[in-house]
Amino acid sequence: MPQNRKRRLPLVRESEASGRTLEIYQEIKTALGVPHVNLVFQAYGAQPRFLDVMWRSWRPVLEAGEFFREADRLRAEAYTRVHNYFLVPDLGAKIREIQFTPGAQHELAEVVELFHYNNPPLLLIAAGQLQAFEDDGAHAHRAQAPAEHPVFAEKPVKVTENDAPAPIRRIYDEMKRVLGVPFINTDYQALARFPDYLNLYWESMKPVVLSPLYVETQRAMRESALALAGELPDAPQLSLERIQEAGLQYEEISAAIRVTEDFLELLSGLVLNIAFAKISIEGGNQRQSPDRRPPQPELAGREENPPERAA
Repeated sequence: MPQNRKRRLPLVRESEASGRTLEIYQEIKTALGVPHVNLVFQAYGAQPRFLDVMWRSWRPVLEAGEFFREADRLRAEAYTRVHNYFLVPDLGAKIREIQFTPGAQHELAEVVELFHYNNPPLLLIAAGQLQAFEDDGAHAHRAQAPAEHPVFAEKPVKVTENDAPAPIRRIYDEMKRVLGVPFINTDYQALARFPDYLNLYWESMKPVVLSPLYVETQRAMRESALALAGELPDAPQLSLERIQEAGLQYEEISAAIRVTEDFLELLSGLVLNIAFAKISIEGGNQRQSPDRRPPQPELAGREENPPERAA
């Protein structure tokens, strides 16, 4: 079962942001090609001086093609692990049976595609940021090519926890309990736009999340992200010493480290959970998950037995 992370994180939502924080939010959306500000950045936004320092170091990284290629590798690994080691039902057929319109099917597919694209770069940033706290990344090479990535312009419709009707609220409460999180991620709020699908998805996903193999697979995704982050060009220069030299106080730095650790853990599971959603609407698979360790994909620069990091 996933590690319990009940500590509630303060967030600065886009509608609440102003000044430099709002400016950074717009730059992040442009750099990632997404129409919304992800929760990890909203959590950093609660420490605006850190957000500013952090983004100044990360912006050049996201301008490099290597960053998005490494994110592609994480995405492919998550998809492959879920497809090969967990039973994913054909929820595409089920939603057609309950007469989802073609328009609704297309909208659902677009929402899933958005988050399937978006989560791996976030996981890579969280992994790289955790490493940046420990060293300055002086070993990293320089970027060789500019970034190319999809651009998603359509902002997903969300069903927030406050606005959720009772049936969705019950699913949200169970998700928080099973996933061990204090909030419902944007991904699930967007899936709740399709309540019948959300119910089918969660009933299929819940036993997977509770399985020992899932815990092991989530750990493997976290290790892959850390390994790939270590190879990023223009690695962020954000050691604790440098952050202190920028004038940040101990409390600000400690809060930023906690946010990074929490989201590294959360995102290493979320990439799997959204891969599960994508496979489910593509027809699922027919394979029962075997009781064995998943294979470790070949990763450039990855150690054969990478050290475990707290998350």
